[in-house]
Order: sequence, then C-alpha cells, then structure tokens
Amino acid sequence: MSFSLKSAVIAAIMCSNANAQHTITGQIIDQNQKPIPFVTIEFNNEAHQTDALGKFYVTNLTNGTYNLYINEQGYSPIHKQIIINQSQNLQFVLVHDHSYSLNQVDVIAHKHDFTTGNSEHIDQKYVRENYAGSLAKSLENMAGVNASGIGSAASKPIIRGLGFNRLLVSENGIKQEGQQWGADHGLEIDALNIEEVEVIKGPATLEYGNEAIAGVIRIKNNQIPTKNSSKTNLGLMYQSVNDNYITSINHQTRGDKFFYKLKGTYSDFADYRTTTDKIRYLDRWMPIYNNRVKNTAGQEMNVQGQVGYVDQQFRSILTVSNVNQKMGFFPGSHGVPSLDRLTHDGNYRNVDFPHQKVNHFKVISENEFKIDTKNLIKFNFGYQNNHRQEISAFHTHYSNQEAPTVDPDLELDFKLSTYDAQVKFEHTHNQNFKTIIGGQTQIQDNRIAGYNYLLPQYNRNIYSGYLIEEFQKAKTWKVTAGIRFDYADFDSNGYFDETLYNYLIGKEYAPAIANFYAERSQDISRSFTNWNGMIGATFQPNDFWDFNLNVGTNFRLPTAIELGSNGIHHGSFRHERGDANLDSEKGYAIDFKATYHKNNWDIAVSPYAYYFSNYIFLKPSGQFSILPHGGQIYQYTQSKALLTGFEVNVKKRFTDNLDAQVIYEFVNNRQLTEDNELSYFLPFTPPNTLFSKIDYRIDQPISIFDNFEFNVSGRYAFEQSNIAQNEDITKDYFLLGAGIKTNILINNFKATLTVQGSNLLNKKYYNHTSFYRALQLPEQARNIQVMLSIPFGK
Repeated sequence: MSFSLKSAVIAAIMCSNANAQHTITGQIIDQNQKPIPFVTIEFNNEAHQTDALGKFYVTNLTNGTYNLYINEQGYSPIHKQIIINQSQNLQFVLVHDHSYSLNQVDVIAHKHDFTTGNSEHIDQKYVRENYAGSLAKSLENMAGVNASGIGSAASKPIIRGLGFNRLLVSENGIKQEGQQWGADHGLEIDALNIEEVEVIKGPATLEYGNEAIAGVIRIKNNQIPTKNSSKTNLGLMYQSVNDNYITSINHQTRGDKFFYKLKGTYSDFADYRTTTDKIRYLDRWMPIYNNRVKNTAGQEMNVQGQVGYVDQQFRSILTVSNVNQKMGFFPGSHGVPSLDRLTHDGNYRNVDFPHQKVNHFKVISENEFKIDTKNLIKFNFGYQNNHRQEISAFHTHYSNQEAPTVDPDLELDFKLSTYDAQVKFEHTHNQNFKTIIGGQTQIQDNRIAGYNYLLPQYNRNIYSGYLIEEFQKAKTWKVTAGIRFDYADFDSNGYFDETLYNYLIGKEYAPAIANFYAERSQDISRSFTNWNGMIGATFQPNDFWDFNLNVGTNFRLPTAIELGSNGIHHGSFRHERGDANLDSEKGYAIDFKATYHKNNWDIAVSPYAYYFSNYIFLKPSGQFSILPHGGQIYQYTQSKALLTGFEVNVKKRFTDNLDAQVIYEFVNNRQLTEDNELSYFLPFTPPNTLFSKIDYRIDQPISIFDNFEFNVSGRYAFEQSNIAQNEDITKDYFLLGAGIKTNILINNFKATLTVQGSNLLNKKYYNHTSFYRALQLPEQARNIQVMLSIPFGK
C-alpha cells in the first residue's frame, strides 16, 4: 500500500471515530444513596431529564468535551466538563444546599458541608424533640447556645454570652425585627413549625450586617416539597409544668412546579409551677401560693401560608405569617411587688394585669433567577409589623398624673414597621472560584403610645453593599473573603414630660433638676458609616480532620433606648439613661474550630475571642434617682471589652444502637480599662456548663410499637460568681432529664409518640440569664412533656 493510500485509510478511520455515536447512561442519587427523580441535566445546554428512578439516557453523542450542568432545587449545583470518546455509565451525588433544602434534613454529623463558617444544622425533628416552650430554650442543648427566659413560654437566644441586639435571627433570609432590646419578651416565631435551623457562631457581619456579632440563628421555612406529593402532619402536645395544651398542624402539596404549604399552632397555658412557696425581694418575703407563679398564663396562635413556583431557571416563594401572643407578667415584674397583688385569685389560666400582647405580621418574597450556568441573581423582599402592648391597670407615681380618657390601661404601645429589600448576584468563574455581590436596604418606623414612656419614637434607615470572593481547591481548601459597607441614619423625636416636671417642681426641686428628669429624650438626628471585612477558611487535609478559621470585624448600631432613654424601666427594675452621642459598637472577632471524626468518634473544639473598642453597656453612675422607686441611675456608656471562651463537643457511637454526647462550654466576658487591663465582668454572662446525653435504640418491634429510642441527659451549671455590677452570684446546679420515643403502628394508622422529662429531680435553681433572676424567683419545676405526631399522605 502506498504512503498516500495509508494516510487516506488512517484519516478515514480517525474521521469515523470522531463521528462515532456514543450513549451516556447514569443515575442521580442523594447523600443517602437514594435516587432523585425528574432532575434536569444539561449537556452543552441541551436539556435531558431523569426518570422516576433518577436514571437518564443521552444518545447520539460524538467525541468531544461536554459541559455538564445539574441545578436541582434544594441541592448544590454541579458543573463539570466531561470528555466523551466512548459510551459511559455515570453517577452523580447531589448534596443538599442549605439555601433551599428538601424535606427532612437530619442533624448533620460526621459530614462537613465545606462551608467556612462555624455552623450547625438541625431540623424540625430536633426542635420538636427538644421543645422547651420556646425556640431559644429548645436550642440550649447545642454547644454555645443559651437562653434568657421570660416565664415558661418566651425566651431570647444567647450565643457565647451575647444576645438581644448582638445576635441576629432571620427567617427565609429576612432579619426578624421586634423590640429585641427588651428583656421581658421573646421571639415572635412559631417554634413547632420550623423546618430547619442553622446556628452560625462567630463573625457573620459580612453578609448579615448590623447586630450579627455573636452569630446568626438562621431559620429556614422554605423547603421545597417533593414533586407530586401531598402531606399533612398533626401534632398534639401537653406540658405538665404549666398545663400547656398545644395543637400544631401543617400541610403541603406540590404538583410539578407549583406548591403550597399551610401551618398553624395554638397553645393555651396556665401559671407555671416553680420549686418554692416564697421569694425574698428588696428585703421582703413574698408568697408564691401553691408553688405556682401567678399571672404567667397565656395563649398563642400562629398561622403561616406559603406558595411557590419552581423550575430550572426561576424560583419564587411567597410566605405570609402571623404570630399572636398574650402572656401575663408576674405581678412582681412591674414595679414593686405587694402582698395583695400576689394573692391567688382561684384561677390558674386567667391573664390579669399586668400582661403583654404581641402581634407579629410578616410577608417574605424570595426570588431566584438563573441567567445561565454561571450567573445567578436573587432578590428578596420583606415587610414586618411588630405590635407590642403592655397592659396594666392605670397607676402613677406622680400625684398630678391623670388616667387617659382612651385606653386608660394601655401602659406601653410599640408599633414597629420594617421594610427590607435585598439583591444578590453570584457569578461562578469556574468550579473553584465564585464572586458574590449584594445590596441591602432596611427602612424602619417605630410609633409609640401609652400612659407611660420608655423610648422615643424614631425612624431608622440602613443601606448596605458587600462583595464576597470564594475560592475552592478540590475538597481540601476553601477560602472566603469580603468587604461590606453600611450607611445608616437615625432620627428620633424628643419628649418633655410636663407632668413629671410639674410634680418635681411641686416637691420643691430646683428647675434645673426637674428639667433633667422631665426631658425623657432629646431630638436626635445621627448618621453612621461602617466598613467591615472578613476572611474565613476551611481545610480538610484528609477524611478525619476539618479545620475552620474566621477572622473579621463587626459592628452594631446603638438602639433607640441606648441613645434616648431617661427614666425608670420597670422591666429591668432600674432607672436607665441613654447617651445621644454613642458611636456604633465596633470590634474584632476570631473563631476557630477543629473537628476530628474517626472510628465513630466526632470531637470538635472551638475557641474564640471578641474584642470591642467601644462595647455599649449600662454602668452604675453613682447618682441615685429622685424618682419614686428609681434607685441608682444606670448610664449607657461605652468601654473596651474582651469576650473569650471555648466549646468542646464530643460524640461517640459505641454500637449501632448506643450513642453518647458530652458538651463543655467556658465563657469569660470582661470589660477592659483604658490600659487594656481586665475589669468588671459583663452582665448576662452564662455560667460554664457541662451537658451530657446518652441515646439508646431498640430496632425490633414490640406489639404495636416500633423503633424505641431512649435518652438520659444531665446538665451541670457551675457557680456564676463572675458577675457584673448589680448582679447576684448564681449558685451551681444539676438538672436531670430523660425521654422515650417510639412509632405506633395499628393497621394503616401510624403515629410517633415522644415523652420528655426535664428537671426530673425538681431542683430549685436560678438561671443567671433569666429575666426573673433579679426577683430571686427560681426556674420552672419538674416538667413532663408528651407529644403525639400523626402524619397523613405521601
């Protein structure tokens, strides 16, 4: 054969191979090796879909390089280049994306999701099994999380000793906005119908902004139901400590692209039981009749509706919710307790004076548009109206004050309206590099009313922008770095109390002194600018070790009460005075986490440090108030502060049926002098704690019962003697808990029964961060909680 003929034959063979037709088969599965049906796969922008078993077939492919793209709702997208030179069988594993997630996300363990943040995810199952009357209390078994309790049905979360306006709570990407500066009410969140919670500890200012100093409790009620499904779940619960009867129901239905969800919870609770029959406050003994804390009963009704549209390019979810609460205050929590106000009235379920009413209405619109395989834009909108009232029979400390002619028992009335708008653009340069650009706007208007005065009427607007760069090297390194700018303006109306001024003049005080006290707040017009930056990294050298490090700055805008208050705050039992010249609270944070998991061990150690150049706190002024029952004046001021500590979380699986967990938390929060020397401790610092829990499972069915789970837990809180000025030492205590869970199967009927017991030894103890701690009122008595969950549909 001649050379030219050989060349022609070789060229023909090569041409034939180049035009060969190949078939690609494969399957899409999740992390649990379960197939994911009806997923769209793009080969060079040509769409193909998996069948009901997650399998796909792509035919008539020629030799070459193909861009493969999978972007299924609820999972992290996959973008790869595949060289095709023969028929192949492929398999792809989709990993849950925590922006939108499919139903039933279990607690993540032994699996690092490769984010740079120090975060932990829990699901609805966890919240319900650990339910303790409120969301914050239900999270206390997580490392670094505590709660400031207000009775039996409300509480505020605390992370590493930081709470209130230093801890951000968001739902579906929108920050929860109420009167979070106040210690005497909780979150207006329906805890029993939460679908997933992510707790982010450490600096989170970069994406979340103002108040995300301690971290973020990120509530996600936007899970996408599976296609062509309809499910309903009915929950019934009883709590013995306050005779609380709870009914909770949620329903969800999805066709192909449209879905809707409906949720509702109703709770009716009585005065809660405690472990004492008397308290000592202001050197006086006060009775607690029948060991029940009078007027702590209440009701709560929550509803939520959601509609959504999902396809491969556009996703939109609209959520409308309303939380309505009515809860009594222990009569000693407002003003000075008196014996006649504490006398039992014969009814443990009535709500008398004083009490609070809170209604939180919220609308959230989440939208996501995939421009192409590399570009994604998200835009969210939110509106919230938080209306909080304190109702108390008209009373006055000033003889010349008359009752209002309208709503004479309305002591305080706050109406906070908040508008949020957010836009975020994500550009994926390649599988290792992504750029995120975002902008946020928040507009707030706070109206006030009532015969008492606490904080000024104000408007606040915040405008923000940020840039984040993400770099990833295989599954070993990931680095996130970014910068953020915030501009805020704050305007409040001054208030001069003529009634108080005339009262003091009548008591023969000098006009200057009367004016000092009667000027309850000044006209304030301030603007604030803040630049912040952060860098975070995660490193996974092998299958056994994970390392996270986050270093960044953070900030918090001063609140209206810190800037403009002057008078007795009955909810805090003191005279408080603001400072209109306070600057934004600024600081630096470093958070490190090392995790080791091997041979059924999972060990995490997380040390941290926060430094503040101007921490805002209440400082005793040394000047005593001349107002009746005013005591010493506490002045909002700023100082350097250092917050340090660490958490150790150890989990061990001994057998397939036996697990154990131990958590130790150490917290040390201090003020610093101008010379950076340690000074007083900061208020509301939780004690060091040690928590342990053992879980045991029986897989074999017993009669109508299936899958028994038993647990025993213990919590030891060390004595808290590291106290701020005006705080009391809190003695150490140990709490014992236990629980059982099982499925009930009767023919086609299926239900899950959970029984939990807390404070089983009926221990008398004080929670250092509790609202009622200042009254020397101990915490709740023994509680037995029974929950029945009944699912319907498929």
